[in-house]
Amino acid sequence: MFPAIKFLIVLGVVAVATRADRQQVVDFHRPCLDHHEIEDDDLHFALDKIKMRDDDEFYLHFFCVAKQGQLMTEDGTVNTDNFETNMKGIIDEDNMENVAAIVRLCLIQKDTVLQTIRNAVDCFMGKDHKL
Repeated sequence: MFPAIKFLIVLGVVAVATRADRQQVVDFHRPCLDHHEIEDDDLHFALDKIKMRDDDEFYLHFFCVAKQGQLMTEDGTVNTDNFETNMKGIIDEDNMENVAAIVRLCLIQKDTVLQTIRNAVDCFMGKDHKL
């Protein structure tokens, strides 16, 4: 097989795998996206570092996701100890170590829930999360 054709086939397989991994993340966000009336494109644009909404509802959707993933409690207390266990099957295992390290770096307790989640999301989106 010609090298260029092999390259295109590999590139196509990687693109399909990446979309499947991204869909798992979007599916995990689904209840929170719907509850906070956030469009899928808003999440995709943020993950792709194209454009991120800067309103409380967008950030509160991430608080909802953090609670769902047991990274934060209802009162906003942060706990990342079981991230890998809680996110197994949602975050691709090949990217788990990377994402877990970024979450632990970025999800730091602040004075309020909104400060905590805004800081965490802004920090996370600035890193090479590969989601």
